[in-house]
Amino acid sequence: MTGLVFDLGGTHLRAAVAAADGALSDVRKQRLVTVADGIDSAEVWNQIRQSLASYIHANLHATPAGSPLVLSFPGPIDRAGRALQAPTLTGGEPEIPDLRSELETLSGRPVHLLNDLSAAAWYLSGSCRGRFLVVTVSSGIGAKLFDPLIGVLDEVPYAGEIGHTVADPGPDAPRCDCGGRGHLGALASGRGIERRARQEARARPERFARSACARHYGATPATLNNEDHLVPALRDGDRWATEIVAASCTPLARSLVDSIVVAGLASVVVIGGFALAAGEAYLALLRRAAQLACDYDLLSHGIAERFTLGALGEEACLLGADVYGRRVMSETVRP
Repeated sequence: MTGLVFDLGGTHLRAAVAAADGALSDVRKQRLVTVADGIDSAEVWNQIRQSLASYIHANLHATPAGSPLVLSFPGPIDRAGRALQAPTLTGGEPEIPDLRSELETLSGRPVHLLNDLSAAAWYLSGSCRGRFLVVTVSSGIGAKLFDPLIGVLDEVPYAGEIGHTVADPGPDAPRCDCGGRGHLGALASGRGIERRARQEARARPERFARSACARHYGATPATLNNEDHLVPALRDGDRWATEIVAASCTPLARSLVDSIVVAGLASVVVIGGFALAAGEAYLALLRRAAQLACDYDLLSHGIAERFTLGALGEEACLLGADVYGRRVMSETVRP
């Protein structure tokens, strides 16, 4: 495949030209402004459209006529290739533009949309053995299952959308970006963890003042964030930060252990901005939570080892989009 590939995430838009040998060139990365930053959904989509159009106009000439555009998207995709939701970008806003049709009209090329976790799973399929689940802990929570005989299981749009299952049914449970209450994503995503940390810092200021977040990294309850404060403190072994993140791992681990048992998974590969930034410190907490969630003698002794961190760079979804594009093209030309 030689074509254009895009990774539209909850925080950044990435783009590249994928060559016939799989190499990426002219890789671009742009930070997005979303409803989480206080702007309305129409403006979110306008900036995304403008950025996509700018890259297409600048690079379409570098690809053969008829070559595809593949876009990995942070939400469910239906069988017609239309995005249904984008909570990390526009919250619970139900109106999602038909990006596939718009980009086909703009470029004159075939356009394929796939979920961003599907793209990551296609990328990881080259290095993982057996049936595995890839789960992201980033702006939201999501997962995709890969079977060596079938590929990525995403025939239905809700496949892998574990972030929108109810993990806390309480009336005061935190709200998800989609508007639902008590969803797994509201409890265990990077954004959910950051919100929980701020809430705890305000509720118990004396404990927070003794944390590395405050003492070593200069956070206040109002300025506390993952990148500058919570993740560095967690990696330092700070008790306060560890307790905050450990609490988020409990509901996620329960969901993942259920998936391991139901699907007979060989492994769970953890990716996403928050998880990979926190690294081994986060993995240790998730493994411990999984051990506590599994009391089945056929599985409990090896449950922790089934969880690994994905050795992914920032371009994983771009590369996965390329793998998917190659698969689509091979099926198209198959006699």
